[in-house]
This record gives sequence, structure tokens and C-alpha cells, in this order.
Amino acid sequence: MSETRVLIVEDEKIIALDLQRRVERFGYQVVGLVSNYEDAVAAAADTAPDIILMDIMLSGERDGVDAALAIRERENTPIIFLTAYADARTVERVKRAEPVGYVLKPFKERELQTTLEIAIYKSRIDSELREQQELFSALLASISDGLIAFDETCSLRFANPVAETLAGIDAETHIGSDVRSAFVVFDDATEQPAPLNLERVQNIGVTDFENVHLKTARGGRIHIRGAITPVRFANNTVGGLISFQDVTNLREMTRIIQYQASHDLLTGLGNRDEFFRTLQEIAANAALPIRIHSFVYLDIDHFKVINDVCGHVAGDELLQQVSHDLKNFLDGLPAKTTAARLGGDEFGVLLFDTQPAEARRIAGEVLQRVRRKFVWQTNSFTVTASAGLVPIAGADTDAYALLAAADDAAYLAKDDGGNTVKVYETSDQSFRKRRGEMQWISKLNHALAENRFVLYTQPIVPTAELDSERYEVLLRLQYADGSLSSPGDFIPAAEKYNLMPLVDRWVLRNAFDALVKLAERGKRPMFTINLSAASLSDPTLADQIMQMIDATGVDSRQVCFEITETSAIHNMGRAANLIRTLSQQGLSFALDDFGNGFSSFSYLKHLSVDYLKIDGSFVRTIETDKTDLALVEAVNKIGHVMGMQTVAEFVHNAAVRDILCDVGVDFLQGNYIAHPQPLEL
Repeated sequence: MSETRVLIVEDEKIIALDLQRRVERFGYQVVGLVSNYEDAVAAAADTAPDIILMDIMLSGERDGVDAALAIRERENTPIIFLTAYADARTVERVKRAEPVGYVLKPFKERELQTTLEIAIYKSRIDSELREQQELFSALLASISDGLIAFDETCSLRFANPVAETLAGIDAETHIGSDVRSAFVVFDDATEQPAPLNLERVQNIGVTDFENVHLKTARGGRIHIRGAITPVRFANNTVGGLISFQDVTNLREMTRIIQYQASHDLLTGLGNRDEFFRTLQEIAANAALPIRIHSFVYLDIDHFKVINDVCGHVAGDELLQQVSHDLKNFLDGLPAKTTAARLGGDEFGVLLFDTQPAEARRIAGEVLQRVRRKFVWQTNSFTVTASAGLVPIAGADTDAYALLAAADDAAYLAKDDGGNTVKVYETSDQSFRKRRGEMQWISKLNHALAENRFVLYTQPIVPTAELDSERYEVLLRLQYADGSLSSPGDFIPAAEKYNLMPLVDRWVLRNAFDALVKLAERGKRPMFTINLSAASLSDPTLADQIMQMIDATGVDSRQVCFEITETSAIHNMGRAANLIRTLSQQGLSFALDDFGNGFSSFSYLKHLSVDYLKIDGSFVRTIETDKTDLALVEAVNKIGHVMGMQTVAEFVHNAAVRDILCDVGVDFLQGNYIAHPQPLEL
């Protein structure tokens, strides 16, 4: 068999080279690396690849979906999209290109390899079936198709060896018998015999059939699809020709793809999207008085500790163990259930037609099944979980509200020490307190409308003698009486209720105005401004920032944007594109809170940031903790190797400052250097 040929379409050179390395390690031949629409269409025609790995975001005006559609018009080359985008609009556009796979960045290598193998296998089967159908149309004969001919009385006249094998027909004994008895197909949905209307073939012409199967002598099934075509015999009578193909393997591949679309690949449980669809369905019917369901939200306690100490391989192993035991337990219950992995260490269980008291008992049993001693190499952990339980009943039930309530309940169960079940009750003071967070929506909207936010700044000083003046821009909310709220009070609510983009825009406008006023006084400091994950996900952000700069006349070299490590990884495609676009205009970027968990070193090379801000949780203890000191030294060295300058936060005393200077960190920030102060103009 010839080597499978792969064309890679990716506008990020580093990512493209990394993909080439992986694909070639899988044993495939990479026939080209291209980065834009025009080159992709040309390369698909020139190199004739067996499969194309296509990024959606390409350089130029036309994207990967446009390229895929153009390629599909000329060649039937299978395409797998590799992208960081999963929004509804993008998915709807992608469907038109009929891809054989859709992999979200960042992805695991095994996920890419499996998707490639399935896609290539499915494409090969589809190609073979198309060829078989073309040969049948041209010659009415094919050694790979089952062929059965019958006359005007539906008597069997001919069956080729394929038909004999698949349908269990013995041509010698069945010739002349009623073909409707010899060739019986069953409907996949009803399991009942499916009428093919053979006696009406002269009147209805060519008829296709699918979603049917043959039953074997041993009780198995062979899935088939085919056609019934009128045939005129020598005596001028009209009979028919049944042609059919075995599509069992294709159906299995389709089942696998559908399974991947609705299941979590790590645990084998349902995924969040599939679970939410089910939750919406039962929530919509919750008003029925005879139906009461229960929703259990399960969150493993201190899961992050296992990931941080032992690595993500250990965390994945624990999740697989928990999922296996959870599924086995639920399968043994008399009630109908469904379970899914909702997030990293979060699971959802729906208990159908289950009263709250029984649901609480079951939830308690679930916690017992989760509780275990988890041993990984030389480390041992006692694993427990917290559960939130929400009854589902009533006309006002909403799926989003159910998720929020279950999350609240699980959160409060953790607050109670974990390894417990918390039932959601609106009258419970703890729930009312947590729900009080929603009051921040009104407060934040009023603060935006009345311009009651206040900018603070904290200096970022160099460890060497550099002529630079730079500050991180911080935010406070000021009440009518002059009192202030710190970001820790309102940012979580703003993030939860999607108000951060509005807050970020307020900060940008006012920070730019401040730079203009300072420039009029002969001062030209650099401001580092935080961008939230929500803003990072906004495709219009770069244009809005440039419009503000053009309108104010701010020198772009005075602006540095801080994005957190977590938000950058979760929005890798857009983060990289934003950094690339704005860096070309002279703005700089810093990656904030870097190193917490060390989960993102593999992604750092894809983010061309100028500054690396070392996570303060390591910095504050380097004078007493050798491990944290080693981590700070490692991050500092990696930053310098990659051409970045490093910034240490949380410098709280002289000893920490001196150690950081010895390590070679470029900039320092913290209350020992200077406390945040109101921005003075």
C-alpha cells in the first residue's frame, strides 16, 4: 500500500512545522505546508494529497472554510479541520465543507493520530463504494456488489457470489423461487421486514434503499444499501436487478465518529454538549406532575493537587478510574441514568424519575464509589468528591439555571469540607449568600454608566539601571460615599456574568486618555493593561484597540497588554492572532501568572510575547522554599532563552528582592517596591 500523503494548511509556521513532525512520526508523507487560501487550493490540485489538515484561520482575506469549499468543488479530498474555534457560526460554516474530522486546539497527539486514522479509513471506504456504484451503473455487474436478478413474477433468476455470501442464497436451490422470500431485509429502526416493492419495479422505476440489514444464520447482521433497477428481458417482460453493498464497516466508522461527537474521549462518558442537550429536554418536560428527576453535580476534591504533584497523566488515570466505577454503579441501578464529564474534574449525573430523598441516597453512594486511595509512583492521595443535588420539577425549570444551581450546591459542599452532598434549597442562607453575587450585575452596570471606576497604578521597576518608567494599571470600583471595592470583590462576578468585555473597554479608554494627558506634561511611561479571557475571545478586539489608539494618538510603544496563562491557552488561536496583529503595530504583550502548574510550556513557543510575569505564588516564598526558588529560576531561564524579559510579582520584602536580583529577573513588582496608588494626572 502506498504511503498516505498529507497536505498541511496552517498560517502559523511553528505550528505547521510541529504538525509536520507529528504527522511524519505517524508514518504519513507530508506533501506540502501552505498558509493561505490560494496556495491551499493550488497545492491540493498539484500534490493530490490523500487528506488535508486545514486550519480555519489563514493569512489573507479568505479562510480555511473557503479553501475547503473550493477544494471540494474540484477534488473529493477528505479534510480535517484543526482549529481553536468551536462557536456555532463557525461550526455551521464548516458543515458545508463536509469535513471528515474536527479537532479543537490544543489537542493531544493521540487524538490527532486517531482522527487521521479514522478519517483516512472512512475516506477509503467511501471511495471504494463510489467506485462500485459507478461500475454498476455502467456495466450492471460488479464483483464487489451483491447482484440479484428477478423476473416479472418476482422469481429469482440470478445471484452472484457476493449476493450468495451476504444474503445466504444458494443459487442452485433458489433459482425460480420467490425472491421476496430468498432476499429478506430488515429495517434498522423497527427490526421488522422492510418491503422493497419488487413487484412494482416496472411502475416506480429505480429505487434506492438504505438503513436496512440482512440477518445471518448465526444471528448477526450485515448492514447494506443498494438500488432496485428495472430490467427488460428478452421476452419483453420487465423484471428487476437488485444491487447492494455491505456497508457494515462504514456504519461502524460512522458510529465511532458519532460516538466521539457525543462522548468524552478520555473517560468514555457523555460529553458536556450531549449532557446539556439531555438536560434541556427533561427541563422542558419538568412541568409534568408525574415526572420528577434529579441532577447530581460531582466535583473531585483537590484534584489540582494531584495534577500539580504527579502531572496530568496521573490526573487522567484518576479520572478514568472514577468514570469506570461511576458507570458500573449507575448501570446497576433500577432507575434510568445518564452520566457525563462536564469539565476537567467535574461530572454530571441525571437520575430519571427519582425522588429527592432517593436521589440523595444515591448521591451519597456515588461519593462512596469515588472515595479511594490513589497511588501514583511514590505518592499517595485520599480522593474524595463533593456533590451538588438539584431536584428537577416545575414549569419554570431552565437548563442553565439547573447547571448554576448544581454548581452552587457543589461549591458549598466543598466549603463544608468536601466528601459530602449538598441539596440545593433556595431558602438556605448559604445559597442566598452565593446568589447575592448576582447583585453585582446591577452594581457593575451602574458603575459603567456613571463612570465610577477608578484607575490605580503600581510601578514595575527594572533590576538593572534602565531608563524606563512603567506601571501596571489596576482597577477599583468607587461607591457614592467614596469607599472602594478591590478587583477581587467584583471581577469574579463580572467574569461570571460576561461583563468583563465592557469593563476592559472602560479601562482601555481611560488608560489611553491618561497616557495622552501625561504626554502633554512631558511624561511617557509604559502602561501594562490587563485583558480578560472574555475580551481575548472577541474577534473584534484588535480593531477596537487600534481605533482607540488612532482616535487618541497614543504612542503604541507605551502600551503593553497582560494576558493570563490560562486565558491564553484556552483561547490559543485568537490569542496568537491578537498578539501577532497588535505587535505589528508596535504594542507589546506580557504573559501573566506564568508557571502555575507548568501546564503550558509546550504552548509558550506559539505565543510571541515580550514579557513573562512569573506567578506570584512562587515568588513570595523563594526565601524559605527551595522548590519555589528552583521554579522561579527555571521560568526566568526559559523566558530569557526565548528572548523574553521576565517580571517577578509579589515582591514583599528586601530578601525576596535580593534573591530575584541574583537570579537575574529583569523587573520587579510588589508592595515592597511600591503599593498601588491612584493614577494622578
